[in-house]
This record gives sequence, structure tokens and C-alpha cells, in this order.
Amino acid sequence: PPATMVKKKVLGDGDVTSTKHIGNKIKRQEVYNRVKKQKNAIKKAKREQRKKDMKDPEKKDLPKNVPKTLDNMREEDETILVSEDEEVRRDEEEDEFRKYFDGETPKTIITTNNHPSKPLIQLVKSLLDLIPGSFYYSRRNYDIKEICQYAGERGFTNLIILGQGLQLGGHKKLPCSMLLVHLPEGPTLNFWMTSVKLADQIRNHARVTKHKPELILNNFTTRLGMRVSRAVSCLFPQDPEFTGRRVVTFHCQRDYLFVRHHRYIFPEDKNGEKARLQEIGPRFTLKLKSLQTGAFDSTRGEYEWIHNNANDMQKRKFYL
Repeated sequence: PPATMVKKKVLGDGDVTSTKHIGNKIKRQEVYNRVKKQKNAIKKAKREQRKKDMKDPEKKDLPKNVPKTLDNMREEDETILVSEDEEVRRDEEEDEFRKYFDGETPKTIITTNNHPSKPLIQLVKSLLDLIPGSFYYSRRNYDIKEICQYAGERGFTNLIILGQGLQLGGHKKLPCSMLLVHLPEGPTLNFWMTSVKLADQIRNHARVTKHKPELILNNFTTRLGMRVSRAVSCLFPQDPEFTGRRVVTFHCQRDYLFVRHHRYIFPEDKNGEKARLQEIGPRFTLKLKSLQTGAFDSTRGEYEWIHNNANDMQKRKFYL
């Protein structure tokens, strides 16, 4: 019987995918280089045209090419705050944090899980320098409910419990979680903690002073984000001492909270017009795991928000 005819694919000059059908290695490389050279020439012509348009006064007001990122492609959410929202203002006047914005001084107790490692104790020392009015108490096998009751009876307004665990298959127990309980009414915030760097691990770090720091809360755009920002801001006094030039920043981006501690300096040659930053430390990153109404209660507690795996599947939806 006659052999069946196999129709070969005709290669196009600009067809990139056609190179994989070329059996000859040398010919396949020639076609690939030719197509790549044509693409680079087109990109170069577009760049040159954009430069000419920027110098042309008639085309100067044309819309510019803005690169697409997850931030500017974010999905619209009904919880995103708008300026001068009357409902949000009323909620802030009636929430658990209102008295601290009226001048009440916060007082924080910091503890760890049982048998803390050396890195965890070092982080505790850094947080004592970071948060004014904070005190460390050893855990001593007490339950979290017992600690909340003890701290509330003695006038503490916040409780921070640091956790530790193995990370990336390592053998050292490193800080990995932070539980923040606002006393006595709550709420309770549970965070993952990553990328911890202490002051001695930061190059050319500054020395910390006892001045009350200024606080910067950046990019909290939703109702949940506003609640988280008010919770972390209640760790710090609301009457900063500007002479110390200390700044603590909580920057929210893609639901991660980047915590930084700086001191700003005015160089003499700039005549006070410009300032530069010198990091003090520590630095770390937080991600919200859950937000529970009221003080900590693992059995009967009601949750306002819980992170689940479905949250990570939606790359363009953010909750803070």
C-alpha cells in the first residue's frame, strides 16, 4: 500500500512557536535569533518614540504607560474606606480603642511561650526598647486566660505573647508568631511573624533612646485594616516627643505589615530642608491570621475575620 503522506508545518518568519518543530539544531537557532532580533528592534523603536513624545509639548499630556502590578490591579471591595465616612467616624468613637486616643497611657506586658529560645529572648529585649511602657514577665506555664486576668487586674492595657518554631527545616527555634490582646475588652489579634532582624544584625544601626516615638500607619484602606491599625497604634502613647526624632512605621502592602524603627537626621549642609533616615531596629513582618472579638478565648470566642487558604488563591484581592 502507498505510504501515507505527512504534511509538514510551514514555518513562518515571525512564528516563535514554530522553532520547536525544526529538527535541525543549527536551523532552529537561526530562526530563533532572527525572531528575537525583530522583537528587540520593535521594543527599541517604541522606546525611542516615547522619548520623542516626552520632549514634544503637544504630546506631553498624553497618558503614560503605567506598569501593571498587583497593587494597581487590585479588585474593588465594598469594605474599602472613602474619605470622611460618617459611619467609620461613629465606629471609631464607640470602639474599644477610643480612650487611648483621648490621652490614656498604654501599658503593655510582653511574654513568650514556655521554654523560650535565645533568639526569642533577644526579640523580647528589642520590643521592650521599641514599645514605651512595656514590661517582660516570664510565662511560667500559665494559661493565656490566666495571664489576661492577671494583667487586667494590674492595669495593663495590652498583652503580647511571642511564639517560636522551626523555620525552613532549620534546627533553631526562631520567632514565628505574635498574639496581641487588647485588655480588658479585646479584641485579640493573631499574627504570623517572619523576617525578624534585630538591631545588631542591621548595618550602621542607631542607638535607641527613651523618647516616645512618632507613629506612621500607612496604606490601611479597608474597615478590617483600619481596625488592625488602631489596635497596633494603641501600643504607643499618642503624645510623641519630637525631640527624640524616633519613628515607628507600620506599612501595609498586600496584607503584610512591615514594621520598621527609624531615627531621622537633619544634615547640616541641607539647612533643615531635607532629612535622612537611620534604622534603629528591630525590623520584622507580620501577617494577620485571625481577629477575635473580645479577650482571648479559644473555645467560645467569636471571630471577626479568619485567614484561610482561599485568601491566598485570589492574588488581586486584599483584606487590609
